[in-house]
Amino acid sequence: MSINQLEYGKNVLLVAPSTVDQPTLLDIKIKTQQQVGNGTVSFEVMDRVSEAPLAKASYDVIYSNLFTPSVTTHTPSMLSRYLNTLTAGGTLIMEEVILLVDLANTVCPITRKSSDIESMLKLAGFVDVRITQTVPVTDEVLASYFRLWGTTKVEQGVSRLTGKFGVVQIEAHKPRYEVGQKMALNFKKKKSVWNTMTDDLEDENALLDEDDKVKPSRDTLTKPDDCELTDGKRKACKNCTCGRAEEESKDAVVSLDLMDDIQEDDVIEVDPTAKKTGGCGSCALGDAFRCSTCPYLGMPAFSTGEKITLGGMFGQDDIEF
Repeated sequence: MSINQLEYGKNVLLVAPSTVDQPTLLDIKIKTQQQVGNGTVSFEVMDRVSEAPLAKASYDVIYSNLFTPSVTTHTPSMLSRYLNTLTAGGTLIMEEVILLVDLANTVCPITRKSSDIESMLKLAGFVDVRITQTVPVTDEVLASYFRLWGTTKVEQGVSRLTGKFGVVQIEAHKPRYEVGQKMALNFKKKKSVWNTMTDDLEDENALLDEDDKVKPSRDTLTKPDDCELTDGKRKACKNCTCGRAEEESKDAVVSLDLMDDIQEDDVIEVDPTAKKTGGCGSCALGDAFRCSTCPYLGMPAFSTGEKITLGGMFGQDDIEF
């Protein structure tokens, strides 16, 4: 394990597996304490990190699993605990054994690649995740891995898996804020950035021509009546758009020829003798000669004493029994 140059006064947490050599651990701890001066240097076992009484935002730097040989892997709960115990903007430096190539027909405790560990860190909430180095595992170190796994056929395993493992070192950072952190917002009015220079505007008067400047009169504002003039009256033209065609259609009278197909047997005699006498004396001459109160309005012209016959539908009852 190698510790990078640390700033004076930093609080450091060293995390290692339980299989680490105690004299090596003490030597690393003493050297780290000399770098940070009055800062604190603590140690924790990886298997107990999730349940360890680590205070929130208490360490500036965490070194995890940098002791070799180690086959311990990081879990999502461990990474979440690291994020919680780091200060805002704190740094995590970790190492883990990874696969360099896919294994076929081989059962192995190591199943992750470097990209898998990067994804775990990002999902845990770390930012600026980057791989600092990847070192292939030598056969000697690979043999120590098999002994840690409790395998008896060490030589056979080394010959089969040589060159397929590596150790990746990854550096990640905690965001520069804490969950639930509060900060004041500045609501002071600022100078608008949308101010437009008036010199760039086009002159509105230049957009008008001489016809636009003429004041409108009543004659120019009146809608022209271009309908055809027939017999002194305006009639709607073929492509009427002024509404005169609709008005004429409302007043149109539909005449029905009800005297078609009259049979002689259907003729009914009607006595046109007036029960009232009009004041004009022209009742028998037709509607053109009758006054407005004539009782014969709507009836055809007739001679006095003449019987008028109606046929067709006028000779039938409205309701058949």
